[in-house]
Amino acid sequence: MSGSVTVDPPSVPLLVAKYRQLLSVVDEIAAAPSRDVDDVQVADLARMNEKIVRALTYQGLKRLQSVNDRGLFRKAGHSTLHRFVMSELRVTRGDASSRLKALEAAGEMLSMQGEKLPPKCPAAAEALASGAIGLTHMDVMLKVRDKIPHKSAPEVYDVVDAWMTDNARTSTPTELEVCGREVLARVDPDGTLTDDTDRKRNRGLSDGDQGLDMMAKITGNLDPQTLALFRTVMDVWAAPGMNNPDDPNSPVGAVDDPSIDAVVIEAAAARDSRSRAQRQHDAFKAILKTILEYKLLGTSHRGLPVQVIITMTKQQLDEAAGIAHTASGVDVPVKDALELAARSDKSLAVFANHSADVLYFARAKRTAQQGQRLALFAKDRGCTSPGCRNPISWSEIHHTTAWADGGLTDIDVLAPACPPHHKMIGPGEDQWQTVMVTDGPDAGRVAWIPPKYIDPEQQPRINRAHHVDVAVEATWQHVINERQAALDERERPTESQQLDAPPPEVGDHADRDDPA
Repeated sequence: MSGSVTVDPPSVPLLVAKYRQLLSVVDEIAAAPSRDVDDVQVADLARMNEKIVRALTYQGLKRLQSVNDRGLFRKAGHSTLHRFVMSELRVTRGDASSRLKALEAAGEMLSMQGEKLPPKCPAAAEALASGAIGLTHMDVMLKVRDKIPHKSAPEVYDVVDAWMTDNARTSTPTELEVCGREVLARVDPDGTLTDDTDRKRNRGLSDGDQGLDMMAKITGNLDPQTLALFRTVMDVWAAPGMNNPDDPNSPVGAVDDPSIDAVVIEAAAARDSRSRAQRQHDAFKAILKTILEYKLLGTSHRGLPVQVIITMTKQQLDEAAGIAHTASGVDVPVKDALELAARSDKSLAVFANHSADVLYFARAKRTAQQGQRLALFAKDRGCTSPGCRNPISWSEIHHTTAWADGGLTDIDVLAPACPPHHKMIGPGEDQWQTVMVTDGPDAGRVAWIPPKYIDPEQQPRINRAHHVDVAVEATWQHVINERQAALDERERPTESQQLDAPPPEVGDHADRDDPA
């Protein structure tokens, strides 16, 4: 009889096992040949694949609901579920918003008492779970739902949910938008149900992320008063000839300013080839500049001066090329940054040997001063929590050694942290810790140490989200150096070429050249 002991493998929860099986099946599908599949089956497989992806999308929403119900996004170091989705699933801000809106409409959310509530849109939830519709359909349906006047009877929402879902099962999202307009026309045919409450709910103005060309799109809904104000201002600031950045003789300000010569305005208008949209853009820009120059916003925000604060390297300044960064998190071409800097107070940050501005207060002051905040912007640019892209204009200043524990208000032990992440730092095993890195390539950066339930090894993490340009520059320089080395190697004669070369002539040849 053997003396060995059999140890049972640790049990795996059923849901985890099913997901592992699913990954295995996906691998098997990827390896399966398609040579024996006929044309009809290929088309059917494409439709089947889309249905499966949509059904799994609904299951993904249920997983996010579990993350939310258990508060796991905070334990993972994220202030909101939205940030968890963006960071952990690596999706765009818009994609994360779409998923969470769909979750709110189709998920079984918890009440204040912890009880599960039925979905707000039961028909849409069922269709999404079966794979009959996708998140893009849900986006359209929820936009229609948001436009239903709040005075409508409760059953109207259920009718719209069912009717829109039936159409979504056979329509593209674009076709569904047309259906949505017809629905709203029937819900409030004469517009009597829509009132100020609905307009206030739907008001908004948002600026999007910068694209590859560093442009950003503004979207929004203006209530009637705001629209009236906007058009009145645009009538005088966006008039032809006014505030034209391409015309050095274009007047700046309002067209009815009595100090501006009417002849000058007329001449500038004759030269103006901009569209109305371009004129309004330039007028908006001129208004913002005027607001800042006349200090109508006050003198300080979060300890920083209220002006466009820019950081760039000396090389960028010398070459007037590259991308500079602002304290509000905007990337700006250096040539544009120099124009903005001409209207700002100047501060110089030189690392290792900084200026005479007081950056070390020890225990004399508890809060960081303006000079320190400017220096921290030049160094860190924004919140230092791993993966966070919030700019320094949204951040508080954190003592890496708590003030209550004898921490100093010195520049080399301070770090920016946005309010949600700042609240996550504290004593105890379930809180994040911070420490300044004192050596190596990251010297001067603050490292965030996660709790053990996030990372049992508690490996320090450094935020590089604000310094992508540094990594790109290092990689770019490495590629250039490698290519140059390859060129040098190609031009260098090989050992075989050196052996084949004829030897230099000696002896008699030298004697013949000797005049003696």
